[in-house]
Amino acid sequence: MGVLPRTTPPVFLQELAAALGDAGVGRLKPGPRATHTATGPDGTQWQITYLARHSGQPVWGLMGPCGHEHGVAVDTAEAARIITAPAPEPEPAPADPHPRSPRTHLGFAVPEFVRADWASERAQWWRLGVATAVGKLPGNRSR
Repeated sequence: MGVLPRTTPPVFLQELAAALGDAGVGRLKPGPRATHTATGPDGTQWQITYLARHSGQPVWGLMGPCGHEHGVAVDTAEAARIITAPAPEPEPAPADPHPRSPRTHLGFAVPEFVRADWASERAQWWRLGVATAVGKLPGNRSR
């Protein structure tokens, strides 16, 4: 297992700053040693870490809001493309298949098979079981 470098060579740092400037990122903020910060066009913060030199080219690790982890190795052009890419739209929440049934009952998550037939006898017995477990039997039951 290799050792990560402690500093970024100035040549690679200038190359990264030029690539980010051409992509419209603005200014690269140099960090203390091998990790630097850049702000994307949409205002997101990215940490760029110099990982190694491969075939004479720098390899960067990115950590940002789009799910890119620190260990993902990319070259300079790919780092600029990832930083300037628009943030992905969040997936819409799936529609509730049983909107008339509660999701919880007495603090417990209601299973889908019970939610599907909330008015059935099976669901009534499930509710009674939960009420018994938490000690909150309905008022018309003997104790």
